[in-house]
Amino acid sequence: MRTCAYHRHVTVEPELYASLLEESGLDGESLTVVLVGGADLAAAARALGLDLDQPLDGQEILDEEEWSAYGLVEVDGGVLAIEHTGYADPSLDTLGLLSAPSGRAAVVRSNIQAHVRFGCARDGVVVFDDDEYAFTEDPEAVPNELRDLFALAWMDLDGDGEADDDADALGVGWAMAESFTRVRVSAADLETLAEVPSYRARSLVYP
Repeated sequence: MRTCAYHRHVTVEPELYASLLEESGLDGESLTVVLVGGADLAAAARALGLDLDQPLDGQEILDEEEWSAYGLVEVDGGVLAIEHTGYADPSLDTLGLLSAPSGRAAVVRSNIQAHVRFGCARDGVVVFDDDEYAFTEDPEAVPNELRDLFALAWMDLDGDGEADDDADALGVGWAMAESFTRVRVSAADLETLAEVPSYRARSLVYP
């Protein structure tokens, strides 16, 4: 099993995230995960355009395709935000804003079209983003610190290289997001997230 360690001496294992998804009951086919390093809840919500004064009723149904909802919690190192359609992932401008002025943010998203996005931003600037990152045509655009993890999922359509047979693009993307932002998510965090209010967010804003 290949791993990648970062400066907090935490080993990031992509297999962990598949286990977290299974244990938590999250649907990995329709999911957006946003990690914001060094932020508090209010700052992350503001960047995502969420109004913390207007939580959704637990029974409210978002039946309009232009709307979804995020739940968010403070976790080790920052903030975790999740929405459950895979179509309300942040725009590039929002991704940059999430990392401003001197932080880091990342998004990994999967939707029913099997498009697994990974994007990351540092200090207000998007440094990498691809709607189907595992098929990116320019692997050198991936931040150097993430390339060992990225290589687990990358499918080289123009050459002989291909992803590990057991690699899961969503799991690898989540590992990349944690490694980049230095935000750690536990099973307990996902349990907490299931209990907190959700907040209305616009869909179909990417890119």
